[in-house]
Amino acid sequence: MWHVSAACFILLLTVPVSVAFTRLPLSGSGWIVSDSADVKINGKVPGTQYTALLKQGLIGDPLYRDNDVNLRSLGRKNWTYSLNFSVPAILVSSKNLTLVCEGLDTVAQMILNNNVLGKTDNMFVRFAYDITGKLRKGNNNLRVEFTSAVLEAQSKASKSSYRIPPDCPPEVQHGECHVNQLRKEQCSFSWDWGPSFPTQGIWQPIYIDSFNSAIIRDVSAVVSKVNNKWQIAVQVYFDSIRQPGRYGVTGQLEASIRGLNLSHSENVTLRGIEEPTHFIITVPESKIVPLWWPRGYGEQNLFTLNVTFETFKGPYRSATDKSSKSLRIGFRTVELIQEPVKNKFQIRKGWKYYYDKRYSPTGLTFYFRVNGIPIFLKGSNWIPADNFQERITRKHLQYLLSSAASVGINAMRVWGGGIYESDDLYDICDELGIMVWQDLMFSVALYPAYPEFIKSVAYEVKYQMRRLKHHASILVWAGSNENEKALRQDWFDTKENYTRYYEDFLKLYVRTIKPIVESEDSSREYLSSSPTNGAESVKEGYVAQDPGSELYGDIHFYDYMADQWTAEVFRIPRMASEYGIQSWCNNESLAAVFAPQDFDVNSKMVDHRQHHGMGNIEMTAEVTLHMQLPQTSDTQSYFAEYIYLTQINQAMSMRTQTEHYRRYQSRLLDDGRGLTMGALYWQLNDIWQAPTWASIDYEGRWKMLHYFARSFFNKHLISPYKLDSNTLDVFIVVDEIPIMESRSPATGKLQFWPMSTLDSLKNSEVPKQEIYAVLHKLRMATIGYLRIEVFEYSSFQPLFSWTVPYELKTTAESVFKKSISDALSESGCPGPEHCLLYFSATDQSGSDLSTSWFMFTYPKYARIKKPQLKIVSVTKLASTVFEIEVSADVPALFVWLSAGSVKGHFSDNGFHMLSSSAKVQFFAQQPIRSLTLRPQLSVKSLQNNWSNIRAHFSILVFLCMSISLLYWIIY
Repeated sequence: MWHVSAACFILLLTVPVSVAFTRLPLSGSGWIVSDSADVKINGKVPGTQYTALLKQGLIGDPLYRDNDVNLRSLGRKNWTYSLNFSVPAILVSSKNLTLVCEGLDTVAQMILNNNVLGKTDNMFVRFAYDITGKLRKGNNNLRVEFTSAVLEAQSKASKSSYRIPPDCPPEVQHGECHVNQLRKEQCSFSWDWGPSFPTQGIWQPIYIDSFNSAIIRDVSAVVSKVNNKWQIAVQVYFDSIRQPGRYGVTGQLEASIRGLNLSHSENVTLRGIEEPTHFIITVPESKIVPLWWPRGYGEQNLFTLNVTFETFKGPYRSATDKSSKSLRIGFRTVELIQEPVKNKFQIRKGWKYYYDKRYSPTGLTFYFRVNGIPIFLKGSNWIPADNFQERITRKHLQYLLSSAASVGINAMRVWGGGIYESDDLYDICDELGIMVWQDLMFSVALYPAYPEFIKSVAYEVKYQMRRLKHHASILVWAGSNENEKALRQDWFDTKENYTRYYEDFLKLYVRTIKPIVESEDSSREYLSSSPTNGAESVKEGYVAQDPGSELYGDIHFYDYMADQWTAEVFRIPRMASEYGIQSWCNNESLAAVFAPQDFDVNSKMVDHRQHHGMGNIEMTAEVTLHMQLPQTSDTQSYFAEYIYLTQINQAMSMRTQTEHYRRYQSRLLDDGRGLTMGALYWQLNDIWQAPTWASIDYEGRWKMLHYFARSFFNKHLISPYKLDSNTLDVFIVVDEIPIMESRSPATGKLQFWPMSTLDSLKNSEVPKQEIYAVLHKLRMATIGYLRIEVFEYSSFQPLFSWTVPYELKTTAESVFKKSISDALSESGCPGPEHCLLYFSATDQSGSDLSTSWFMFTYPKYARIKKPQLKIVSVTKLASTVFEIEVSADVPALFVWLSAGSVKGHFSDNGFHMLSSSAKVQFFAQQPIRSLTLRPQLSVKSLQNNWSNIRAHFSILVFLCMSISLLYWIIY
């Protein structure tokens, strides 16, 4: 028997007979989890059947080897959560008792003391049940009877009058079918980076609220600027007594904003209607409010909005109810700018310009302006951090998001195939200044449009909007992930029945979701999908002819057949909200889920963990295009080196692509392409240990890509690339400074210019007291010197160097251009395979800004020497921080440090060592002793010390690419 805690019990016994608002938590241990056969075990809430069975030792780690398949039957059973608990008479005497379930996964029936309270079919909403008269003094029994999501999805699909694709995921994913029939975490049935674990359980808190008249259930708020005044539009939602009587329920509603000396107070009368109470708090124009800024642009100022409601005593109500809710809000404006990229062409006559009306502008811009400043989105995509949400802690979220922020990420897209994330995630993004592109939870599928489904979605969207819209970090709402593109490009063989599916698309995303989003939050834009052509998609009926156009909206880009170390293969969009390439997770992270025999590139488990069709072949082809494969008879050593090479390939590919996008932020080509204002790579985090697109693996270890992100997302980027086969072009790109839009008077083309004058800064949202400091920052960022040094692979002494002064007029400009043959000749380098370039930039005062490097050839052709790398010393700086010194006898490329089984990350990794020693710091996730860390440390670099098998490489690349191409043609 489970009992109310002693503290709660004493509270209930010491108040008057008519008890005021009290919350009785039902989460925690004491629950019984059972199936329809013979399993009956202790469980915990929040929880699922998998974690309950794991804790009782009835199953092994679900992530171990191929347990995702071995445990498949667990998702096809019906599970029941039951709780016996005792309630004192004083609680039962309350006039209103509500059972609140913050989240049930997914199809369930609620039964209290043999009374059926209701059924659920949506994981993303809160359910509340009136249990007045059903809760008993003393012993009570609550049962939550779940139906297998797998079986329910199959049942719904079989009853549909027409096919709603996709039916099943690709076989390589080992997943379950018809997840689009359910309002459930879509990736829980598998994805191309994750396993199938169709969870059942109470995945959010559950509790009983007792009160006499009314309490606050929710508070939501939207901050906006109207007529130069800040306004906070507040909505308060109540849970009130079901029959309030002739006079209703009256109480005092008070709101205050801590730190701003702002408040609101009013008497409210509730008459049992669910309509919320609205009020607006207006900030006097004379009051200077510190703004919330994206990361790198200013402080993340947050203020607490506290709302309290206390009912008055009245007939039949001898006690009052007092309840309160608090939110943290930030003051900032957000605009999505979609305007012609060119004004109408101007013909100059004398000193005047005349518009040629025959000219039609090509395309629309697509960028975000925050507090009046255009912002380049530097970011990634977020997937669920675990297959089992109950295992995710705030500490883990803080680690992942802080890891993102530490490498310059200022934006994160919460992907539409997972969940609406926890309050913790959005709170942390608010604190870190990470802007959130929020998808609604629909992904890579068509969805039902029958009344019950639409009704459920409508409630879901209202609930989530009210829960989330107060967060300053949220930038935009997107209706789905890739569903506009999937429909238009016939991903699921829907062309013959296109009209029906198009109508369903409109009914769901345009007629149902769009009006709700716009009525709940007029301060942000709603996009019906991502990618989308934005305003152009709307013009074309919400499904554009080319949803991936480079001239409008955002794009997703994947091309595993291309050489992604060369910029010429990439598109030139307005914004890239997804792009990526795979690599293996760190070898050390596989230790928990692989048996010794699995550490073999040809093992069954290596194939099993790969959920992307032809993924292993593609990775091998990409690696061999640029580097030599290891040649060793030891399968475990080979696999470890192979993992290292896939990470180099991923990091280099993403560096090349991201820098390509950043170089185009202030360039507009004659065909209308350019003005790229966002790069969100796929993906930040992992859901298990496997080959994926992530930059941080499931164990929290950074992959080489994440270390590279610190460079390619640097606020001062040096970006060298081959303009053509014999031309080196070096750009400098700056951001995290105030910039403004400017149009050329001669061409009408839009560019982004630093606000480098006092007048421009005075007219901006930059705080007046900071203008001169910002002006100095601008000059330091845009005026400086670029030093270019030529190094031979055999020496730490540069052969030659150039020093180039620069002064940027726009945010991205070429500052150095030279033919490669001339550069090699002038520097005295014997040939492109013998040398690399090292770049460093300083500002006017001589302070370092950034560094970069450029290889003339791919590593497999470079005459790299085999360095003698050594870890010289390990010095403890704090309980979790260590300084590590590494030495080398010749330059070493892609130097990679590992801490073995110790989890953490380094200050730098995957770097080129062009001096005889280097120092990096290691940040352990837990306190550790130096004596424990030292033997775990190892260091290596890229070595071309294997047999010369380049001819075989060419054949292998050709075969791999041919097989991959054939696969994509067929499937």
